[in-house]
Amino acid sequence: MIVYVFAVAFVISILTKRIRHVIERNYKFFYLFPIPFILQMITPYREIWMPLSFAMLVTLLILNKHVPGFNLITIGTILNSFVMMIHNWKMPVLKSLAEKFELPIGIRHVLVDHFNIKLLLGDWIPVVLPWKEAYIISIGDIFVYIGVFLFLLKVEKQR
Repeated sequence: MIVYVFAVAFVISILTKRIRHVIERNYKFFYLFPIPFILQMITPYREIWMPLSFAMLVTLLILNKHVPGFNLITIGTILNSFVMMIHNWKMPVLKSLAEKFELPIGIRHVLVDHFNIKLLLGDWIPVVLPWKEAYIISIGDIFVYIGVFLFLLKVEKQR
């Protein structure tokens, strides 16, 4: 779903000519941002790579907190990493929703039979797109999605 959120925000930023502001921003260590996502794809020694990837991602986001939207992306990332940490670095997904929408559960997820306090930050919020594509997202994902919109669409005031 993040691909759709990013694509819509990106197209709107181009149409409104706000993309120029995204390009002109002063980023710190921006070239390092792909590394945490690459680390998350490594399956052997996952218990080492996942905490390292989230620590690096949160550090990069905090170093760029001056960039619009990055504060919300940081909050969402911390919420997601916390709930994954207590579930052996897998995102808990409410089993009944995964079955209802026939969603595949991969190596990054773990099914939870019933809603409990440990699932509060996990994937339990159903989203069905107009073309009948379904997703289950978390509260952290919502923060990340709003942050992505702000990142691509917010125009900073001149200092």
